[in-house]
Amino acid sequence: MKLNPSAIGNLLAGILVRNRSRFVVGTRSRVRWLALRSVRGGNTQIGRDCIINCIISFDDPNGRVSIGDRCYLGSSHLVCHSGIKIGNDVIISWGVTIVDHDSHSLDWNQRKNDVRDWGIGRKDWSGVAIRPVVIQDKVWIGFGASILKGVTVGEGAVIGAQAVVTRDVAPYTVVAGNPARIIRHITPEAVLTQD
Repeated sequence: MKLNPSAIGNLLAGILVRNRSRFVVGTRSRVRWLALRSVRGGNTQIGRDCIINCIISFDDPNGRVSIGDRCYLGSSHLVCHSGIKIGNDVIISWGVTIVDHDSHSLDWNQRKNDVRDWGIGRKDWSGVAIRPVVIQDKVWIGFGASILKGVTVGEGAVIGAQAVVTRDVAPYTVVAGNPARIIRHITPEAVLTQD
């Protein structure tokens, strides 16, 4: 575990790191509660001026979670096998789940030993769909939303509370529902001119 010296004092509680997880925190970021769960590793990088209050689980030693500058992550859960990238100025409310894989194969024969094998770090991921998630700059994700594998959320987009996002979200749109659908378009100019 590697911490920026100015961030060490901000680790107030709850860091669980097992088996060579790499963790870097930028200046002036506050980690109020963070549980890093990993069977065999993982890499987390948090930018400057962030407030982080979440769980990050790694299912592969090469998994990478990157969080940009000036981000807020409420009590949510990031589940990473390959990669989750969060841009700058992103707000993620509480109860949000972001996951870059399907967790299990649809084929019972491929998943029958998943629980036992995952627990000892030997899960066979060959039958599981895995694709990175990208959350671009200035995104707001409402409470209880789920962002699933392979999704890119475009700059300035807003994800409504409890939305289930299974497809890419265009920049400067508002999506809601299960599955998430566009309910409104917003312009970058309108965002900049709001009081």
